[in-house]
Amino acid sequence: MSEFEPIGQEASFLGHVGGIESRRMADGVELRLKLASHHLNPNGTVHGGVILTLFDITLGLTVEQSLQGALDGHPITVQLSTSMIGAASAGETLIASAQVDASTRTTSFVSGRIRCGSRVIATASAVFRNPKPAG
Repeated sequence: MSEFEPIGQEASFLGHVGGIESRRMADGVELRLKLASHHLNPNGTVHGGVILTLFDITLGLTVEQSLQGALDGHPITVQLSTSMIGAASAGETLIASAQVDASTRTTSFVSGRIRCGSRVIATASAVFRNPKPAG
């Protein structure tokens, strides 16, 4: 298991979200985000858009890692379903994780969860279009 590192992509949408870190695991990718005031909704809890962003990145990176090899591009989100179960506030840390449940030559099916400490605050399932192998 590697250490968390900044996800990069500062010039993209992820740079606007800010603070996202990732690490590679044996069976996928984990993302970590310490919630700041700009991650919150008017109720003072994590914004649903932040949750969806974390899932889209975590699930997609987990699919990419599972394909093991040089790829021509990145997985493309076809469908993402999310259930919001709980909330988290500024200063708390979210950990997003995922697993590939099934994969074909063209499509991967993946699921994940976001935890805040011992609490699961959201779950998701998604379908991704696999990128073609490079070359």
